[in-house]
Amino acid sequence: MPSSSRGTPDSLHASGGAETREDVPLKARHAGARCPAGPRLILAAFAALSAAITLALLTQIYYGDYELVPHGSVSSSAAACSRAGTDALKAGGRALDAAAAAALCLAVLAPHRTSLDAYAPVPLASIPPPSGALLYWEYRNARTQPAALFEWGDAPAPGARPPRLVAALATLHAQLGALPWQQLLMPTIQLAKDGFQVSEGLAAAAAAAGDASYQAGALAAAPAVAAYLSGLLANTSAELSAAWGGAAGVRRGAAQAARAGAWRALAAPRAAPALRALAHALQPPPASPDDAQRRALEWLQGEARAGTLAPRGVATGLAAVDQYDTYVALVTGTSVAFGSGPLAAAGWQRDEPPAPLDLAPAFLLDDAVCGTRYVVGAESASALAQAAAALVTDGAPGAVERARADVLPGGALALQAGRPAPARLALPAPAPPRNATPPHAAVNLVQQRADALASHADSRGGGLASRF
Repeated sequence: MPSSSRGTPDSLHASGGAETREDVPLKARHAGARCPAGPRLILAAFAALSAAITLALLTQIYYGDYELVPHGSVSSSAAACSRAGTDALKAGGRALDAAAAAALCLAVLAPHRTSLDAYAPVPLASIPPPSGALLYWEYRNARTQPAALFEWGDAPAPGARPPRLVAALATLHAQLGALPWQQLLMPTIQLAKDGFQVSEGLAAAAAAAGDASYQAGALAAAPAVAAYLSGLLANTSAELSAAWGGAAGVRRGAAQAARAGAWRALAAPRAAPALRALAHALQPPPASPDDAQRRALEWLQGEARAGTLAPRGVATGLAAVDQYDTYVALVTGTSVAFGSGPLAAAGWQRDEPPAPLDLAPAFLLDDAVCGTRYVVGAESASALAQAAAALVTDGAPGAVERARADVLPGGALALQAGRPAPARLALPAPAPPRNATPPHAAVNLVQQRADALASHADSRGGGLASRF
């Protein structure tokens, strides 16, 4: 009998036809069948691939380079100086290059706050050193490399000597810089030679000192400083540091650390009263930024009565962050506006502070994963404590621009004219509040949250932050 044209499952297997019945996968395999273990093979391959990808990611996280779009920021009390810093970053420089370029620029554009001779005097017999100038931290290596504090200063030296700030920056650049030293000098040389616009703060400080040569909005130049710095172009920073003995004058130490609520603060030892005030302001948690600032001021008044607050002087602070998440907070200053010593033949102003100055570079860290970090150039411990108390409860930039009070010897408060005090800032004091004397201490900062950068320059300093 002829076979049917409709094949059965058996006939299809025998003839090699395609099996299309839906119930076949549900049937048990007959004895002796040798089919490949498909699902198990796929699962095993997927597990191996997942393990390989996980291992590669962990290796990249812990040992690989960061593949991020280049970014950086510099915040200082002069727009041109902030731009000089970010220009250094755009050229491939590191945070130290940016800070050095901005600091040299500020010595020309803000001579009432700093100088090429600005420094924090360090009595050689003191341990630990009582004052600081620059905080440096390669944050991506935070597990193995803590934040470093660099400070410089020496006893007044008779006769010819290099300006202390230039000597210190040359020494630090030789160790931590990436760009040629000459490239960092050029923006300042150009501004000093071609001229710069006089700020209102510089004009007011000059008028108070009886100097009518600076008029707000006018063009001023510093040809002698330009000529002096131009004479340094022939040497590298390492050569200058060796010739000046810079390595012996710059100390490296550890930053002072403190817990303040959920935050960790790092600062120069001289700013320890500010860290104590911040811890007091945040524990227990304050009801508002005003409450936090009031508590900080209460503590600072106690420090002033105990005589632990340093002489304030005048200063300018800056903050810099580069594309490798290296943080630099630098504050330089003089004991009085324009310096206390005579004008050097090369055009830079000497300064001989009688005591360590109140300089407060700091880092504020929220240690949560991808938490907020602030790199702060604060020009006094009082300004640091009050601004930090508001920062961690209110955020920037509003916290930076809030009204603050100067804490005077004995604990009296001096309020800043033109800035209404917060409602809860009024405190009992040994004497009625008085007006603070300008220039007011500014707080310039860069904020990093995860990979995002933001920056703000305090209007008290009259500057502007720069980012790219």
